[in-house]
Amino acid sequence: MRKIVAFFKENKKWNMALWTLIILFLIISLFAINEKENALRIKNITVKILPESELSFLDSAAILENIKGIEPNMILIGAKLESVKIDDMEADLESNPFVEEADISVDLGGKMQIKVLQRSPVLRVFNNKGQSYYVSKNGYKIPKNDAYAARVMVANGNISESLADSSFAKTSVLRDLYLIALYCSKDKFWDAQIEQLYVDNYNDILLIPKVGNHTIVFGSGEGLNDKFTRLKEFYFKGLNNIGWNKYKTINVKYDNQIVAEKNGMFISPSDTAK
Repeated sequence: MRKIVAFFKENKKWNMALWTLIILFLIISLFAINEKENALRIKNITVKILPESELSFLDSAAILENIKGIEPNMILIGAKLESVKIDDMEADLESNPFVEEADISVDLGGKMQIKVLQRSPVLRVFNNKGQSYYVSKNGYKIPKNDAYAARVMVANGNISESLADSSFAKTSVLRDLYLIALYCSKDKFWDAQIEQLYVDNYNDILLIPKVGNHTIVFGSGEGLNDKFTRLKEFYFKGLNNIGWNKYKTINVKYDNQIVAEKNGMFISPSDTAK
């Protein structure tokens, strides 16, 4: 073996001839594989909707209908791979407002696999025009689906933004609502405690809890983490001792303090900075 290697190293013409043969072999192999792929027929199709743990706005039938695009009568099973426009199919899927990302692949056995990452809603909005839509985890707005209602936080009141205004949350009010809902969805305590957001005529955001008869005046989404930190401390140190139904409103919109109003009386602000 060493003698052969040494021979090709010492003879440049044979060396070049060898590399030419290797390159030709690779080119012919690639053409052969390409021809085989073009002649390949689709034998079966699997559809995977992610994340699997969540209920879906989509099902396999809707996805298969979506990828056919302007060719609703197209038959995929038995079709040659060269006649299937995978890039167009992925683009058709990703134009669906419920789809965040799509990937379609076909293996050498003729199995087509369609993977779809669906958009995950965190908020359902009812605006002041009587329209309803969802906002997903990345702020993208999703139309409602009559076949499926996601169990997420609800926002209503003085919300003017509609689904048609933009693809993502546009106004400061809707962006704040989205940020609050997203924050709560990532925190087990607040996800279990807050069920509704309401925007009053002053554009203050009010939080409506599941437990207790009080309303939380949150203001805007500014200082989000600080407000929730102060509020949680008040819940555990105050409400647990006094009772969850003693208060009418809890106001955290002001920096470093909580202004609480009991049913029938006013409680002076507590300075949380001390």
